[in-house]
Amino acid sequence: MNEELTIGEAASLLGISTRTLRHWDSIGLLSPSYRTWGDYRLYTESDVDKAWEILVYRETGMSLKDISAIVDGQSSRTERLRAQQRHLQSQLVHLQRMQAAVNLLLEGKLTMTEKAQAFGQQWYDYEQEAKQRWGDTPEWEQAQRKQQHMSKEDFAAVKQEMADFNAALAAAHAEEVAPGSEAARELVLRHRAQIAQWYECTPAKQVCLARMYVADDRFADTYEGLAGYLLQLVEAQAQAEGVDLADVKWG
Repeated sequence: MNEELTIGEAASLLGISTRTLRHWDSIGLLSPSYRTWGDYRLYTESDVDKAWEILVYRETGMSLKDISAIVDGQSSRTERLRAQQRHLQSQLVHLQRMQAAVNLLLEGKLTMTEKAQAFGQQWYDYEQEAKQRWGDTPEWEQAQRKQQHMSKEDFAAVKQEMADFNAALAAAHAEEVAPGSEAARELVLRHRAQIAQWYECTPAKQVCLARMYVADDRFADTYEGLAGYLLQLVEAQAQAEGVDLADVKWG
């Protein structure tokens, strides 16, 4: 392009309206390099290139304020794009969840009421609390994806496995199974596998969870008063696997 374009010609080339170009000019985002004696806008090749760049940023969903900071050199282009990338990834995950939820509704699968029936009436409160505490973690995302594809029968099987594990834990306690023994090891690995149904569970993560069970009285019912005993078994096994119990970190 070797000559200036009128606002109409520039808008046509860019596939946008003249109103958009006027708005960009009014907010200082893109002002034409020249104006005629009659105050008509004239756009150069450089102006059009800048407009294309703005359109690319706009397609990512970036605000005009953020775009302006980039094109004017007030903000790091890389940092802004990375922030927008994270935002888009979050939106993508949200859309995937919505799609999965719609699929489940179409297939007539699990409802909120059915989840509560499967795990008890406290299920909804626990899930809301967990979302507030861990909603931005990879583990939460993994667990939510898992739930979205579970049927009523799947949830019933999980509930039954929890009941079976509690029975095995009670039997081990009654038989005075010692932490660090082979029987204790099998029980701990079974518990870890239960957690791994929802997200990746390392020995350190299992220790963190077992300690939380002891700290939160609500888990006394979940493990029928044996959360403390479970913690002893979990810590002994984690230590055998190289976890420093004095410096346990989630991960």
